[in-house]
Amino acid sequence: MDEKLKSHFLSLYCMIVADGDVAISELDEMYRIARENYGLTKEEIDNAILSGGSAFYIPADDEEKIRYLYDLALIAVADGIEDSEVILLRNYAKKFGFIESNIDDLVQVLLDFAQKKTPVETILNYVK
Repeated sequence: MDEKLKSHFLSLYCMIVADGDVAISELDEMYRIARENYGLTKEEIDNAILSGGSAFYIPADDEEKIRYLYDLALIAVADGIEDSEVILLRNYAKKFGFIESNIDDLVQVLLDFAQKKTPVETILNYVK
C-alpha cells in the first residue's frame, strides 16, 4: 500500500476513534470502503493501521479531496454522528484547503449524502 493511501486509512481510523467508541459498524464501513473503493483486504488495512508511522497526505485535487472527505463522512454516520466526528471532518476539510466559510456547508452536505449512501460520483457531480 502506498503512503498516501495508508495516510487516508489512518485518517479513517482516527474518525472511528474520535467519539471514544470503536463501533463494529464503523469498522465494517472502513473495511467495505477499503474493499470496494480501493481493492484492499482487511489484512492490508489492519497492517497499515498497526504499523502507523505515515505522514499526513493532502490529496492533490478537489475530486480526491471530496472522495477522502466522503469516506470520512461514511465512517461518521456508521454509528450515528457525534460532535467529535463533525469537528474532525471540519478539521480535515480545513487541512485540505477548502475555504473556511464553505466548510460547514460542505461537511453538512457530505454527511447528508453519507446517511443516504449516495454514490460518490453523484456527489462529485453535485459539488461541481
